[in-house]
Amino acid sequence: MADQPLTLASLTRFHREMIALDFQRVIRQLERLDSRLEEVHGKVDGLSSRFEPLEKDYRLLAAAVGEVEGRLVGLEGRIDQLAVRAELEALRDRVTALQEQIHTLERRLGD
Repeated sequence: MADQPLTLASLTRFHREMIALDFQRVIRQLERLDSRLEEVHGKVDGLSSRFEPLEKDYRLLAAAVGEVEGRLVGLEGRIDQLAVRAELEALRDRVTALQEQIHTLERRLGD
């Protein structure tokens, strides 16, 4: 074959028998990959449309949690105030009781 000249016909035959088959195989693989990629793309689009409402719900829930946290802080302050008031009332009652004891002792001493 080294003695024969390189002609267009021999190059065409070489291309058809050797290279074209490889190209066809690669093209078939690319077509299969392309169809699989389209399938995956469709699934991703489906998931994306399913996540959008969840993202909206998440934002609403996050805002609601923030509002509840704010209210809890306010309630904690009110509870603290009520506790202080209850302690103050208990101290007033104790002072009143002590004053009564003092008056009782003063009356005994005065008698």
